[in-house]
Amino acid sequence: MKKRAAVLLLFAILPFILNAGNTDKKSFLDRLKILLGGPKIAPMELISRNVPAFTNDDCGGKAPASMANNADYGDEWRACAKPGGKKPVWLAYDLSKAPDEKRSDILLVWYNEDTSPYEHGLITAIKNPGYNNPGDFSIELNMAPGGAVPDKGWLKYVSIGNNGDHSGQYRIRMKGCNWVRFTAYGSDGTKGNEGIAVNMDVYDASKGAEDDWIFIGDSITQMAMNHGYFECKAGKGTFAELINKHNEKYFPVQENGGTGYMTSADGAKNIERWAASFPGRFVVLSYGTNDAWSGMAPAEFYGNYEKMVKTVLAAGKIPVIPRTIPWSSSQKQIQLNGAILDREIQRLFRAYPSIIKGPDFRKYFNENPKLLSSDGVHPAGPDGLFMYRKLWAESAIKQVYGR
Repeated sequence: MKKRAAVLLLFAILPFILNAGNTDKKSFLDRLKILLGGPKIAPMELISRNVPAFTNDDCGGKAPASMANNADYGDEWRACAKPGGKKPVWLAYDLSKAPDEKRSDILLVWYNEDTSPYEHGLITAIKNPGYNNPGDFSIELNMAPGGAVPDKGWLKYVSIGNNGDHSGQYRIRMKGCNWVRFTAYGSDGTKGNEGIAVNMDVYDASKGAEDDWIFIGDSITQMAMNHGYFECKAGKGTFAELINKHNEKYFPVQENGGTGYMTSADGAKNIERWAASFPGRFVVLSYGTNDAWSGMAPAEFYGNYEKMVKTVLAAGKIPVIPRTIPWSSSQKQIQLNGAILDREIQRLFRAYPSIIKGPDFRKYFNENPKLLSSDGVHPAGPDGLFMYRKLWAESAIKQVYGR
């Protein structure tokens, strides 16, 4: 039945495919293979969980290196000293026990979600602070055998200056090396929070980096899609943990690209560099609440989203968009204008059939208004934020990971 439905779907939208650009055709056909029971995305094994971890600063023993790669994203490795050029702080993993083939090609991702917005300096009028966020840093490899941390022989593979993001990920050829080290030379934190605090995961990417998501959006995404917020610590699970509970082969990389106060216009302005720096496959574009709240014209909204979709497709990735803008129980502008902008999202789905359709947030929160916070706009913590994330996981399971 599933194959038959997919074939019927293909014939129904064949005219759109024939008129679509080459990148959209490729993305849609990739999705169709999954629907027809063909090859699914290759899982990326997390190979750094609980491996020996070392640091030169663990905040006096309060936040050891092992907190960076344990199973609890609610804690993190923390260096209390402010790093300087001649006094860097570092976090190193001994990956020597992982099979050679699983660490020949890796994907490294780090998270500092004490700094809540993805790019905290982007909306300059808000002046969101950074908290113990890496500013200048490098990622280094070493061929020394496992055991004691090598004091020489480190080779820089990635070097970043003036960082303002709260997370990042990098595809790295590690063949022949046993060690990986994250070294911070400067902090992006505010006064009193100028140390470094991160969780860091390393994945086997030898079969590709498709099992990788970034959720780009506004404050709702920012609040709901983090890893270490209290609703995750309560045992309800991150996006990756929810996927893993359904299918233990998968534990996807998931970066939170949410930044408060942003509209689709902000997304369109920045999507090119975001897509270029993201090594994964699935790019969630989740704007609309602030657009509806401010009364953005439907044509402008559509144009912003279309630019984002085209950029994601041109980068060889798959765009993922919610079916609807989240319902607000208190703001009439969002209720009324949201319904109008939802029609533009449906128009976008028809024009670009490779878009993966996400959850129907309007319907869900309209039926469950108690899960909204006191402002009637943002999902409440912990349950509302968890359900927002759970709806995304269920959508991904249905359309990407199989039932």
